[in-house]
Parts: sequence; C-alpha cells; structure tokens
Amino acid sequence: MSRGRSSGSRRLDPAGHAARSASSPAPEEIYDRLLEVPVTREQLHHYRNVAESARSDLAATLVKFECAQSELRDLRSKMLSKEASCQELKAEMENYKENNARKSSLLTSLRHRVQELEEESAALATSKIRTEITAHTAIKENQELKKKVAELDENLQKCSKENEENKKQVSKNCRRHEEFLAQLCDCLDPDKKNEKASDEDLILKLRELCKENAFVKGQIVTLEETVNVHEMEAKASRETIMRLVSEVNRAQKKAASCTEEKDKLGQDLLSAVETKEALEREVKLFQERLLAGQRVWDASKQELSLLKKSSCELQKSLEASRDAMAASRNQHSSFREKVAALLGGNWGTVVPMEHAILERIREMTSQGESRKSMVSQLEARISELVEQLGNESGFHQKALQRAQKAESKLETLQGQLTYLEGELASGDVLRDNLNFEKQKYLKFLDQLSEKMKLDQMAAELGFDMRLDVVLARTEQLVRLESNAVIENKTIAHNLQRKLKTQKERLESKELHVNLLRQKIAQLEQEKQVRSALAVERDEANLTLRKLQKKVERLQKELSVCRESNTELKAQLADTHELKIKTLEQTKAIEDLNKSRDKLEKMKEKAEKKLMSVKSELDSTEHEAKEDKERARNTIEVVTSEMKTLKKSLEEAEKREKQLVDFREVVSQMLGLNMTSLALPDYEIIKCLERLIHLHQHHFVTCACLKDVTLG
Repeated sequence: MSRGRSSGSRRLDPAGHAARSASSPAPEEIYDRLLEVPVTREQLHHYRNVAESARSDLAATLVKFECAQSELRDLRSKMLSKEASCQELKAEMENYKENNARKSSLLTSLRHRVQELEEESAALATSKIRTEITAHTAIKENQELKKKVAELDENLQKCSKENEENKKQVSKNCRRHEEFLAQLCDCLDPDKKNEKASDEDLILKLRELCKENAFVKGQIVTLEETVNVHEMEAKASRETIMRLVSEVNRAQKKAASCTEEKDKLGQDLLSAVETKEALEREVKLFQERLLAGQRVWDASKQELSLLKKSSCELQKSLEASRDAMAASRNQHSSFREKVAALLGGNWGTVVPMEHAILERIREMTSQGESRKSMVSQLEARISELVEQLGNESGFHQKALQRAQKAESKLETLQGQLTYLEGELASGDVLRDNLNFEKQKYLKFLDQLSEKMKLDQMAAELGFDMRLDVVLARTEQLVRLESNAVIENKTIAHNLQRKLKTQKERLESKELHVNLLRQKIAQLEQEKQVRSALAVERDEANLTLRKLQKKVERLQKELSVCRESNTELKAQLADTHELKIKTLEQTKAIEDLNKSRDKLEKMKEKAEKKLMSVKSELDSTEHEAKEDKERARNTIEVVTSEMKTLKKSLEEAEKREKQLVDFREVVSQMLGLNMTSLALPDYEIIKCLERLIHLHQHHFVTCACLKDVTLG
C-alpha cells in the first residue's frame, strides 16, 4: 500500500510541476504574447478565473484519485476475503463430491439389491409354478381316488348282495337238511318224535332196517344184493352228511368273518370319505392361499416397477448433477486462472501471504469439519448411551420385580425352589452384565472427558455431575458453531452491502468522468482564446489522459470484479441446486430403502406362505399316498373276499349236488321213479314210514313164531 501511494505521488508530481510552471510562466513569453495579441484586463481576469477553476478541478480529481486508490485497496481486501470464501466453496464442493460418491455407491448397492430381489422373485415364480403343478397333480390324483372309491363302493355293494344271497341259500339248504333229518327221525322212531337223534343213530337204524330186510329176504339173492347196495349207499351218505355238516360250520364261520370284514370295510369307507372331504377342504384352502400369493406377487411386481422408475429418475438426476458439476469445475478453473493472473500481475510478492491465508483457511475448515464430525459422533454416542441407560434401567427394574416375585413365591410356594434358584441365577447373570456394561459406560465417559479435555472438571465435580459437564460442553460447542455460522452470514451480508456501495461509487465516478470530459471539450473549444494557457492545457490533457487510463483500468477491474461476483453467485446457485439435488437424492434413497424393506418383508411373508403351502402340499401328498395304499389294501382284501366267497359258493353247489345225489340214492333204494320231474320229499318220507312199519310188524310176527317154536 505504501508503494502504491509513493507511485501515485510520483505520478502526480509532473502534474504539479506543470501547474507550477503554468502558474509562473517565463517573462519573455508573456512579453511576446502581449506584443502579439492585444490583451485586455477583463480577458486576463477571465483567464485567471479559468486557470483557478482548472486548478481546483485538478485538486478535486487528485482527491478522487486517492479515494479511488483506497477503494481499490478495499476491493483487493474484499477479493482476498472472496478468495477465502471461494476456498470454503471448494471445500463444500469436495464435500458434495464425497456425498455424491457415497450416494452413487448407495445407488449401485441398491441396484444390486434390486437385481437380487428380481432373482428371488424369479425363484419365487418358479417355486409357485412348481406348487401349482403339484396342486394340479394332487387334484388329479384326488379325482382318480374318488373314482376308485366309487368303484370300490359298487364292488362292495355287489359283494354284499352276493354274500346275502349266499347266506340265504345256505340257510335254506340247512333248513331243508334239518327238516329232512327230522322227518327221517320221525319215520324211524315214531315213539321218540320230540327227542333229537344224531346222524349216527339214524345211520345205525337204517343199517338195522337193511339187515332186517336182508334177514327177511335172505333167501332171495336180489334182496341181498339190494341190501348190500343199500349198505354201501348208507356208508356214502353218512360220509357225505358228515362232510356237509363240517362244510356248513365252515360256511357259518366264513359268513361271520365276512360280516366282520364288511363292517371293517364300511368303517374304512367312512374314514376314506372323511379324508376325501378333508382333502377337498385343504385343496380349497391351497387355492385361496395361491390366489393370495398371486395378489402379493402382483403387488410386489408393481412396487418393483415403481422402484425401477425411481431408479431411472435418480440416474437422470445424477447425470444432470454430474454435468452441472463439470460445468462448475470448468468455471472454477477459469476463475482460478483469472484470479492468479490478476494477482500475479499486480502483486508479485503477495503469493506467500495468500498461501499462508489459504493454509490457515484450510486448517480452520478442517477444524470445523472435525468439530462437526466430533459433535455428530458425540450426539450419536450420547443418544446411544441414553438408550442404553434406559434399557439398563428397564432391565434393572425387571430384575427388581423378578426378585420381589421370587421373594413372594418363596414365602408362598416352597415347592418351586429349583425354579426360583434358576431365576436368581439368571438375575445374577443380568447383574453381572449390568456391572460390565456400567464399567463400559464409565470407560466411555472417561474417554469422552479426555477427548473434551474435561478430566480435571470431572474429577473436581464427581461422577454425578459428569453427564451435566459433558452436556454443557456439547452445548458450548454447538453454540460456538452456531455463532461462527452467524458471523459468516453477517460477513457475507456486509460484503453484499459493500458491493452495492462500490457499485454506487463507481456510478458516481462515471458521472464525474463524464463531467470532466465535458469540461475538457469546453477547454478545447476555448483553445484560441486560451493561447496563454496552452502549455497548462497540454499538461492538463496529459494528466486527464493518465486519469482516463487509470479510470479505464479501474473500469476493467470493476468489470472483472462484477464477472467474478456473477460467477460466485452462479456457483452459489449451483451449490444450492446441488444441495437441493442431494436432499432429493437422500429422500429418494430413503424411499428406496423403505420400499426395499417393504419388499423384503413381503418376500419373507411370501416365503413363509410358500413354505406353509409346501408343507401342506407335502402333508396332502403323504395323506394321498396313504389313502392310495389303504385303497389298494381294501381292493386286495375285497378281491380275496370275493375269491373266498366264490370258493364257498362252489362248495355250497357241491354240497347241493351231494344232497341231490343222496336223495336220488334213497329214492332208488325205496323203488321210486326218479324220471318224474318233481318228486316231493314227503313221498320219500311216506315210503320210509311204510318200510319201517312193515319191518316192525314183521319183527313182531317173527318174535311170536320164535316163542311158539321154543314153547
């Protein structure tokens, strides 16, 4: 500044010298001019007044020039402050770049997560298709099982009808056989009608009758042959009767077993019908769950599409922000070059001072950032500690409540000592954990006090006031930061006001310059009149030219300052826009995180539903397999029963044939005609009664004859 003043004084010295020379002209020149031009006193007075006015104007211009130099100095100091603010803006730009890099990494991670969600959704779709296929197969198998159950019902009904018919036929045959035996007994023993006779007795009686007939007709060969034939036939009939009795017993046992198996089959059918209804209900439930899963899937697809749209919008905004950042970088680099050129041209030795100022500003910004980070970390730590204290107090209260409950239970219930001992052990563990966490908390407080340089204060005040001290320290730091922010705002506001005042001063200077130009034009018009003041006018013109050059320089500097101000305003606007964009991006990222959490929850719900559907499908498949096995077993049992029933029917038919053969043999022995179509049983019984009566009458006559011969 001293150099500028000295240079200005040096520059102004020739003007003063010219003024002095103009005020004291040479006498020879004045004499020659007086000889050449006839000058009056009025003209001289006029010239003197003009010279005095020019001198006063020159003095005013010199004062204005000094004011302009002081204003230039102020502008240079303001430029330095603006450079400091530019450095702050650079630091903010770096912070924004870091935030943009972090957000870009977050966006890439979100894209990867979206891709993972899409892959998981594809896997869910494949699993859904598989479940649908299994459900369709289960439905088809259920339909086949229904058809098989209906066929089994029809077969069972047929078997039951055939079994009833067989039972009826067997009962009819048994009744006929019993009636035939009763009639035989009545015929053989008319005296013992009410008494039951065995088959052996009947056979013996028949043999006796045959022997008696042979004894009566012993002399006749034909009767002997017939008696032998009757004896052989009686033996065959006895064997057949024994076989028939055993077969009837077997048939009764088989009929009882068939009835039991029929009851079992009926129960199995009822259980199969119940299982079928349960399967139908489960199939309906599965269908409803599948519909719900499809709805959830559609909703997740819509959310994914919305996420894709938002991610595209975020990408576009990122590209726009990158373009804006590139433009701002170019502008910033050009601004740096211009400021470096101006500072290098005007001040050659100002560079180290600027570096020192820049280093100081960087140190201040680093300290401010470290303080901000420390305050944010301390606030987070304090919030975590408050939460931990709340949790610890809750745990402590719970432990106290448990201890009280344990004491009351010890007073009331002495039988639950083991359970209470376990609870006391758990309470001890919790207390140990609380003590350990308390130690951690104390260590953390010590570290905080050390970092905040509150060791002596904490030691003097004690443990109870340590938290208050830490909170007071944090409040102090926050206040200091808020005061610094307010000071920065006030400085910026003052700078804006100074810029306005400088603009007004520049406008006034321009007006003054215009007035000076007008006066110079007037002086040029009065050249002819002011020949005596030509030298002074030339010197004044020189000084005016110099002043014009200086004014032009000042105007250039003002234009440069205006451009720098506009660039700074544009950069501020860009930074505000970047802030807004970063806020919007943070909001979008939060929305994406929320939507991602919702998608994860929906995914977990869908997975749980799919797992439940899979488990239910597995259970239904297992039950269907069991039903198939049961149906197969029932089919096998029914087929075996059908085979046994067929065998029993064949045996009953064989028995009927044997009974018919026995009847034919008896009728042939009695001499009846079997050629007739329907020989009733009562005719055979009548013939047997006649034979028995004749045998008894003949036996009585023979006895009488024996008595007579003996007598």
